[in-house]
Amino acid sequence: MKENNKTKTHQTKADNPRVLGIAVQRPEQTDSETEYSLAELKELCKTLGADMVGSIVQKRESASRQTYFGTGKMEEVKIAAKNENVEFIVSDDELTALQIKNIESATGLKVKDRTSIILDIFAAHASTKEGKLQVELAMHQYQMPRLMRMWTHLERQRGGIGLKGPGETQLETDKRILTTKIKKLNEELDKIAKSRQQQGKKRIDRFAPLFSLVGYTNAGKSTLLNAISGSGVKMYDGLFTTLDPTARRIELSEGYWCIVSDTVGFIRKLPHSLVKAFHATLESIVQSEVLLIVCDVSDPSFKEQLRAVDKVLTQIKANQHEKIYVFNKIDKGTAVSKELLEATYPGCVFISALEKTNIDALLGKIADIMRRNRVFVNIKLPTNSPLIGEIMSLGKDVKQSWEEGHVEISAELPKNYVNMLKCS
Repeated sequence: MKENNKTKTHQTKADNPRVLGIAVQRPEQTDSETEYSLAELKELCKTLGADMVGSIVQKRESASRQTYFGTGKMEEVKIAAKNENVEFIVSDDELTALQIKNIESATGLKVKDRTSIILDIFAAHASTKEGKLQVELAMHQYQMPRLMRMWTHLERQRGGIGLKGPGETQLETDKRILTTKIKKLNEELDKIAKSRQQQGKKRIDRFAPLFSLVGYTNAGKSTLLNAISGSGVKMYDGLFTTLDPTARRIELSEGYWCIVSDTVGFIRKLPHSLVKAFHATLESIVQSEVLLIVCDVSDPSFKEQLRAVDKVLTQIKANQHEKIYVFNKIDKGTAVSKELLEATYPGCVFISALEKTNIDALLGKIADIMRRNRVFVNIKLPTNSPLIGEIMSLGKDVKQSWEEGHVEISAELPKNYVNMLKCS
């Protein structure tokens, strides 16, 4: 097995916890891809208030099932960790319980992986009941296959014959407890989702065009929502700072309006279990008419970020939605020419959400889509019909003709609302 090793160190703040990053670079990965992934891992650690002071990379066909790195390489990790005075080791890949146990045994240090770091960030930023429940569910799902490691101290209690000693009994008990918790969390999340569908939206909002801000974490989605709505959505310079969906009504030109929803940021190597746990948070994406794909175009790795976004959209079956590519942070420059981007992503928009540059152009495109998805209708209703108020709220160029017992209304309305009227 061919191996090629790299070790890098970084200058960090002395008052933050110090960690050492480790990564396996497989044959299909380039050096730049590995470096970017480790840089991202460093940012994840930074978001938690820890400094990744160095990284060690081993090139090999695949990670060792026992120790992640090769046995000899683990000695280098141990020495580097001691020299850098680190408090724990963090892997750029998700680790098994056995790998964590063996790395901890070899180095004498606590070990975390990329998934557990992301979960810690999620836990720190979840603010709503639903968000907190989703984090708890994801944590339990992550812990389930790692329970065996938690009970290694009971192995010596097992009976000499068979496999039914006290340790295994406790393990099975814990599995049942965790399984029960996962089931209850899923049930509670289902109840919240159903309640939100029934009561959380006003009826007219269900027929209003829904646009979702989608993109890589820290691409500037919350900043953009503030720029187009004037609202005070909290913004932080860190990864995964938006977990709970935020929706705002956006007033457009010519009397149009729509709902724009901010969503959790995506990231490379996001485990499917996390996507599944946060399905409720991501449902606004699935229900959207149009996705606004927000991308930090100043980042040299923006193409890899877009691929990661596309992968998650495919997982949640939202990849066929109409899209507008919104290339953000042009105040920092662009990684490639605008001409090339326009040729690759027709209809894209270049903005700076922070500086509010070219926001009008984006709102114009949104208005164009809304115009395309509306139809002009004439309808006759009883004067006491509740639909009159809805048409007044949803309609554009509304005209009314009142006669005894009924009203005749002409208006431009969303197609989905007109279809509902035809079916009712």
